Amino acid sequence: MKSYKYLFFDLDHTLWDWDANASETLIDLYHRYDLGKYGIVDAVTFRDVFFCENTKLWADLEIGKIDKFFLRNNRFRIVMEAADANIKKMPEDLLVDLNAKFLKECSQKEKVIDGAFEVLDYCKDKFDLHIITNGFEEVQSIKMQYSGLGQYFDKIITSEKAGHKKPSAGIYQYAIKHTGAAVEESLMIGDNLMTDIKGARDFGMDQVYYNPTKNNHSEQVTKEISQLAQLIEFLDRRG
Repeated sequence: MKSYKYLFFDLDHTLWDWDANASETLIDLYHRYDLGKYGIVDAVTFRDVFFCENTKLWADLEIGKIDKFFLRNNRFRIVMEAADANIKKMPEDLLVDLNAKFLKECSQKEKVIDGAFEVLDYCKDKFDLHIITNGFEEVQSIKMQYSGLGQYFDKIITSEKAGHKKPSAGIYQYAIKHTGAAVEESLMIGDNLMTDIKGARDFGMDQVYYNPTKNNHSEQVTKEISQLAQLIEFLDRRG
């Protein structure tokens, strides 16, 4: 049975609880800036519209349709339009300020996915641990620091640093080169079937698909789990 020496984890939605941290930040921003006076019904609506539009923007970013600067400069305008907010009534710098506050404050939130620390405590003395992420370079280390995840990892490989985004083979090649890992002894763990799983598989790296919502799919994966703690049993059998 194949054993591993190098584990590469995705960060957002796999270890760092983006949904919980973003939700908390957005609801706080809604109340702090009194966004209801611009016609947004309530904080939950604001959050839900943001989640929807942000998902679309990230999908466009990952296929190269837009770049990070477009996303960051236009995200809250697009959200406000989708929420039927009265943008004309807003102060000129409000949208810029909201984006800056969101990036800073969300990245300092501490919530992680259930089982993350249990898994990492098990792995820390058995494997070389690294992160591969498409997330913005300037906030990944902040997320790692405030959440307590940083202590477990050697390298944080970002798409900006590598010059390639998942699922491109380029980011996996960069990760292998800069960590000294061997592909045949490496395992990618992530929640995104295309960027994490198909990307790693096409590169020749084994993968664990973290699928907490048990989405149906037809992709071939090395292992699928619905709870992070299930990773321990999978790895233990290969010890």
